[in-house]
Amino acid sequence: MKIAIVRTVLHKGSGQVVHIRELARALQARGHEVTVFTTRAEERTEGLPVVEVPARHARDFLAHLTGFDIVHTQYHPCLWVGGLARRRGLPHVFTFHGFAPIRHWNSSRQRLKMIRRRVGTFLALRLGADGYISVSRFLADALARRYLVPRERIQVVYNGVDLARFSPQVDGTPIREKYGLTGKKVVLYLGRLTKYKGAQFMLAAAPKVLEEIPEAHFLVAGSLRNDLLDLPGLAKRLGIEKHVTFTGFVPDEEVPALYRAADLFCYPSLWEGFGLTPAEAMASGVPVVAFQCTAVPEVVRDGVTGLLVRPRDVPGLAAAITELLWDERRRREMGRAGRAHVEENFRWELAAERTEEVYRRVLEGRR
Repeated sequence: MKIAIVRTVLHKGSGQVVHIRELARALQARGHEVTVFTTRAEERTEGLPVVEVPARHARDFLAHLTGFDIVHTQYHPCLWVGGLARRRGLPHVFTFHGFAPIRHWNSSRQRLKMIRRRVGTFLALRLGADGYISVSRFLADALARRYLVPRERIQVVYNGVDLARFSPQVDGTPIREKYGLTGKKVVLYLGRLTKYKGAQFMLAAAPKVLEEIPEAHFLVAGSLRNDLLDLPGLAKRLGIEKHVTFTGFVPDEEVPALYRAADLFCYPSLWEGFGLTPAEAMASGVPVVAFQCTAVPEVVRDGVTGLLVRPRDVPGLAAAITELLWDERRRREMGRAGRAHVEENFRWELAAERTEEVYRRVLEGRR
């Protein structure tokens, strides 16, 4: 099949860009011809054709899509491209990655942006699609409830993890040495430092953890975006600044070792459409502590690959972190179970296989 994947901008470091890159490579490995179309590519992958289209409107993409068997869109506003292509007879498949609730953003600019994207997605979906994919059951239900897509038409295809890159075999020692963490019990947060991602809840839990485990250290990795949180100020107000390290932006090549430098991964996010970083942590053999909400329970198996607590429950979060830091044997058991869980359920090869099934059903339905 000739497959055109469309996303308006390929942002460097974006989780959706990782999804597009890895899915495209896995589809190529299955013998398909895949081209990615965008207005701007901030990163490229060797062997994956990326075409930058100087488009001001969705219709400007259409001339480039002639001859493709499937147009696969990933987000708003490129969803309009798929809808218009469908009107010209090209089969359109849409993958829904979801939007964090507006109330979770501090920035008024970001709130307006999310409102525009939600409204735009609803309107663009009125042009229809021939196939619908969501990256979790949680998002499939949201797509049906909020955007009026029949639930039975939505196929859940989980994201994957690069199992060779994220592995228990990776050495985390260089990261521990870089940040002076030798001899520490390291609790890692990795993600955007925005309000809804929840790093502030981990810091709020830290004083209670430190009462029980003075050698605990909290490693906060990620960059601030439009939604400002003064996490260093919070650490200082809590009196824990000596027990917290803020890495800032972490180069992509260091991320696997970052996971392996941690004794556990803490991800108290209030909203996840999937939960890629917990999946990467589990692939690395690291247990996860997170909130039991949105799509996270589909990724983290409570009591098996990690511990889940009620959203915003800071004492519960502190207790879960403390429990696992005390129990090295349980951490190892959860780490092994997490790796097996990811190997079974979150492989890009499996995602490509299930996506291909959607493509084939769409094409057969048009015959």
